[in-house]
Amino acid sequence: PSARIVEGNAFNYCRTLTEAKFGDKLESIKGVAFDNCPSLERITIPLKDRLITHVNLFAGCKKLNHVNLVQGPVHETIAALLMEEWGNDMYEEIDSINQILPTAPGGIYCYEIGLHDDGGKTRAIRTWIRSVLRKIIHYK
Repeated sequence: PSARIVEGNAFNYCRTLTEAKFGDKLESIKGVAFDNCPSLERITIPLKDRLITHVNLFAGCKKLNHVNLVQGPVHETIAALLMEEWGNDMYEEIDSINQILPTAPGGIYCYEIGLHDDGGKTRAIRTWIRSVLRKIIHYK
């Protein structure tokens, strides 16, 4: 997994895609890269602010329930924080996305009729990334 940028529509309508894994070099996921991937359940991404560049990134991904973090420098920092007294707080923050996603609506995006509803999964992941990064800075 060495992609730096995932272009918009890259996996658009990939109905059988169940998992997407990216490495720590990933800088951004653009457009509606995973639009209408109804079988997508899990994505592995680095913990970087501004990684998600579009509100409809996961529109139609109703089964997306898990986000895993890429092994790398940020992951090592988190692992070190988990060893400290605030470890439980960090663990709960990291795991929170996998509690939120199953109940976040998948949304829809349809060019043909101009229907747009991000459903909340993209927003939840973006908010979660920023929250975890803020806690890392706070605890460092």
